Amino acid sequence: MHPCLHRLRTLKLDRTTRMLIISVFLGVVGALGAELFLYLLRLADTWFLDAIAHYQTITVAAAHARGAPPLPFTHFYWWMPLATTLGGLAAGILIYGLAPETEGHGTDAAITAFHDKAGRMRARAPFVKIIVSALTIGSGGSGGREGPTAQIAAGVGAIVGSLFKLDDDERRTVVLIGMAAGLSAIFKSPLGTAIFAVEILYSRMAFEGNALIYTLISASVAYAIVGAFSGYTPLFLLPAASDRMVQPTDLLWFALLGILCGGLGALLPKVYYTVRDGFRALRMPNALKPALGGLLVGVIGIFIPPVIGGGYGYMQFALQGGTGLAAWVLLLFALGKMVTLSFTIGSGGAGGMFGPTLYVGAAFGAAVAAFLQLFHVPIDSSSLAVVGMAAVFAGAARVPIASMVMVIEMTGSFHLIAPTMLAVALAFIVQFGLTRRARYPTIYEAQLPTPAQSPVYRKAYYDTVADLLRRRQIQLDDDLLSEELRDSLEQGHGVALSNAGGERLYRLALAPGSPVVGQEVRSLALDKLGVVIVGLIRGEGNVVPNGSTQLQVGDGLLVAAGASGIDGFRSLIQAPTMAPPITG
Repeated sequence: MHPCLHRLRTLKLDRTTRMLIISVFLGVVGALGAELFLYLLRLADTWFLDAIAHYQTITVAAAHARGAPPLPFTHFYWWMPLATTLGGLAAGILIYGLAPETEGHGTDAAITAFHDKAGRMRARAPFVKIIVSALTIGSGGSGGREGPTAQIAAGVGAIVGSLFKLDDDERRTVVLIGMAAGLSAIFKSPLGTAIFAVEILYSRMAFEGNALIYTLISASVAYAIVGAFSGYTPLFLLPAASDRMVQPTDLLWFALLGILCGGLGALLPKVYYTVRDGFRALRMPNALKPALGGLLVGVIGIFIPPVIGGGYGYMQFALQGGTGLAAWVLLLFALGKMVTLSFTIGSGGAGGMFGPTLYVGAAFGAAVAAFLQLFHVPIDSSSLAVVGMAAVFAGAARVPIASMVMVIEMTGSFHLIAPTMLAVALAFIVQFGLTRRARYPTIYEAQLPTPAQSPVYRKAYYDTVADLLRRRQIQLDDDLLSEELRDSLEQGHGVALSNAGGERLYRLALAPGSPVVGQEVRSLALDKLGVVIVGLIRGEGNVVPNGSTQLQVGDGLLVAAGASGIDGFRSLIQAPTMAPPITG
């Protein structure tokens, strides 16, 4: 190790100072990594789409200058499948030959690193990810830029954590810091991406708040550096006419859009994971699956090229209200993007979900505006496209706060904050209701509902609940006795208490015929067994038992006991078995 690096590693810094330094460093890394990724993406675009498919990708700047998109269905790109297939093949070989964890969308990899791997990633992962993502998206694959940059910067953060021997809690925080930096550099949204990094971990309005101060710093540094290269204008440019103030009557249409976007946000994970699981079931080498996905995307791209690649130029067309396209064409673009995204990422290609989801929202918002204008509703199509972007992602990813702030920053549409808030809230509620029992409720499979479900906090959560129950300092409550805790108790192995006696917390049901039914707790002589009944679940309510509490059939008993005590207690409450009748 270099002597200077060794001296830095051995500095005795307090945690706050250490994390501040790492936040600034990862802000720089995120900005430079994003610039490198965009450079490689342009190279791949030139090699595949331009040279092979003869298709010119429309950038945001080109779309803004042009004003209106090319007329659809007037030119077909017959070589498109060759470009997308070759790109998928090259990416697949590299992914499964070097780092299989880089397949799919990188945001899930960063979430998994936080929840399950104590902030650890293989050192090669970010470097492989930057190459395979550029190949996938640059050859026409329908993926976003945020997944690669999130995994790249988060991966470098994991390397920093290993290099400086950070503890597990700091390693996890560093992954979030890196994610925020990479996303800020790509989307020029420092506040929104700082919030995104701490909100994306959970699907039920929970935040990793302790990391927010550091994600704010890394995102700010990354934004400042990228702005020095490309300016501080928003990623997308809205026409001046869209700055008009929203009228109270307009909120009705934004509310309607939010509800519809909630439905679309429920449909997106359903389509994506159906395709993903279908590819996983295919009996063929994994390295060839991205090529098959690329082939399917390319076939669609022959006829509908707007739905391939990143699609940022077509998002700009929708946002500036100059599409001139019929509502059904814009709806076709939105649904087509869902399909090409599913083929690209679901087959194992590398890319993000955020960018394509924004595309779906922008095209859908513009389609709703075009439909309303057929009935002479005076609504601004740019405004509906902006709000559609935020609302679809807020539902599909369950990150309403981050999506709202990010879209407002990316478009500079601060005058739309009120309708965006309304639509995002409704989209989240509708999507949540529609996917309550879905196997894949959001586009991020690695998300967990709440911190209580995360391995990071589960043991501490169980210890707190169990100890409070053990000392009878609380009454049983569903907020504490969560579904996760109930499931663990009902598995029969018990949940370890944090006291030194080796006791565990068990849940047992009192069956009909049990000899203790009708008896008072004090009559059971549980002290001889070393057992304490710390709670009763009775019907829809609960009871904190005392010596005079009578046990009833169907009671759920929460019992604190050691290994030998629980065996004796089970024998005590077990209903006698009927002897089989004697025949013959």
